[in-house]
Amino acid sequence: MHIATSRFGDITVTDDEVITFPDGLPGFGGKRQMVLIGGGHLEGGDGSTDADHHLLFWIQDTIDPDLAFLTIVPWHAYPDYDIDIDIDVDDPEAVCVLSIVTVRREDGGVQMTTNLRAPVVIDTSSGVGHQIILDDVSWPVNAPLAATAPSDTES
Repeated sequence: MHIATSRFGDITVTDDEVITFPDGLPGFGGKRQMVLIGGGHLEGGDGSTDADHHLLFWIQDTIDPDLAFLTIVPWHAYPDYDIDIDIDVDDPEAVCVLSIVTVRREDGGVQMTTNLRAPVVIDTSSGVGHQIILDDVSWPVNAPLAATAPSDTES
C-alpha cells in the first residue's frame, strides 16, 4: 500500500502493517486505518515487538497525510506505569501499549508531555488498535517528559 504523508513523504507498507482502529481515536471519530512509523515492523521474528526495543513511534493515518501522532512506549519514561486494560485480544503477549506525546512551545521554550490516561493499545496479532480512556485518574493527561528553557537572546 502506498501512503502519502506530510512528515515522511511517500511511504510503502504491506497490508499486514496496517492497524485498524474500529472506533477511531477520540477527536478523530470513525474507523481509521493507520501504520506505525519509526520502529519498522511492530512484531519481530522472535515474538518481541519493536516497542520492546524502540522508544518513539509515529502513528500515521493511511488516508489523511497530515494526521500523525508521535507516541512513546510509556514504561521508558514511567517504569511504574501500571494499568488494567479490558479489551478482547487474540494474544495477550502481542499487545503493544503506546502513549501520545504532545510538544508545546511556550514562552520561547519547549515542553513535552505524554497522555498516560488514554493509552493507545494495539493487538499486533490481529492488527486492531484502540485508544482506551482509563478510569484511574492518578495517571495524568499531561505527564512531563522534557522541557527546555527559553533561549537567552538578549545581549
